[in-house]
Amino acid sequence: MRDMKSIEREIAAAGLSPVRLRSLPETVAEQMRSAILDGHLKPGERLIEQKLADLFGIGQPTIREALKELEYQGFVRKLPNRGTYVTDLNPTDMQKMFEVRMGLETLAVERAARNMTSAGLAQLQQHLEAMAGAAEIFDRSAFHQSDVAFHRAMWEISGNEHLSAALDRITFALFAFVLLKHHDVKGGYAAAVKQHQQILDALATNDPAKASQVFQEVTVGYWRKYRHLQID
Repeated sequence: MRDMKSIEREIAAAGLSPVRLRSLPETVAEQMRSAILDGHLKPGERLIEQKLADLFGIGQPTIREALKELEYQGFVRKLPNRGTYVTDLNPTDMQKMFEVRMGLETLAVERAARNMTSAGLAQLQQHLEAMAGAAEIFDRSAFHQSDVAFHRAMWEISGNEHLSAALDRITFALFAFVLLKHHDVKGGYAAAVKQHQQILDALATNDPAKASQVFQEVTVGYWRKYRHLQID
């Protein structure tokens, strides 16, 4: 009889990965995330636990767990004595988050360039192609998912799980709410795809300094032009 380790090796060799069943709170959080990204739940809208529980046909404790996950990701904010609201980022919030994101992600890019392999490049290229496909049909949800997937893959390649976790916390929400507020500024989706291609090309050089320089230049340039952030 084969042991679990040998089975896991066979799965990995086939390019597959074990399936993890999502918990009920995770499933609810995913549906609410989609509702936010699709514009059904608006920035600033109050989320009432009892109404959500009735809507999903589940108990309020499960809703609370889902809201905790969304709060961690930055999609909702819990205000003391006021309730829970869909996050509504103002320009100052976005600029502060962007500054933190750039400091952390520059480090991740440098490390990813140093660690880059042909398999890593193929993985990033796959996410980039998904971005391009979503951009062509203006699918905001799919565009956001593939955008985040590109960055998460890059962070993973950096080899620092703490850096990856910190970036996940701030970047996920920043990308989502910029997408919601600005929709597609003319040419914005196509420009984002081009920007990510330039980052990918720089990572392929395996030169940390080059990759860092290109990442900062194209990212700051994009956010200045298409997201209207005032960045030093």
